[in-house]
Amino acid sequence: MKEIFKNLGVVFFIFLLLPIGIVSANSGLPMILMTFPAMIFALIPIILIEAGVLKKSLNIWYKKAILSFGFANLITTIIGFPLSWGLLLGLELLTTGGSCGPGFHNIGTSIITVIMEAAWICPWEEQLFWMVPIAFIICLIIAYFISVWIEYVVLKRIFNAFEASKIKKIVLIANSITYSLLIVLNFIYLIFNVYNKI
Repeated sequence: MKEIFKNLGVVFFIFLLLPIGIVSANSGLPMILMTFPAMIFALIPIILIEAGVLKKSLNIWYKKAILSFGFANLITTIIGFPLSWGLLLGLELLTTGGSCGPGFHNIGTSIITVIMEAAWICPWEEQLFWMVPIAFIICLIIAYFISVWIEYVVLKRIFNAFEASKIKKIVLIANSITYSLLIVLNFIYLIFNVYNKI
């Protein structure tokens, strides 16, 4: 198991270190190829952070908190994150018909384009340095809401002795912390890419 996470980490960092032009292809860049390995790589730190919130809130053993949030996060990663990407892909197909967004004539069309193409970025070779981290952030925002819902359902069953409202609050706080950290990391990645492009 340790070897699997080590290999996933290597793949994730190769994606981050490769020039965007190499990673992309003529058919564009399906963001699931970048986001899913990154989320698997981040799974252990996320579980540890969220378990800490659960332990403090319910005053339970840390091991039980880790196992509980570990199970909930595993379901979220396997089902929730691909589901969030699928929703964004559906939105993209509805708005673009499988084509590309309006382009980059001004700030407005640039924002619309990256939102519309958050699931599958068209081969805009010169724009990918900023589009990839922004698309990742959009994926994270959608995934946050799905994660909160899935983890709440799972943890409510595990900790049925506690009030549902308390479990909901714990899940909201825990996911707000971890997803905020992931978004900040993507902003750092964006700044790094922009700085290197200047």
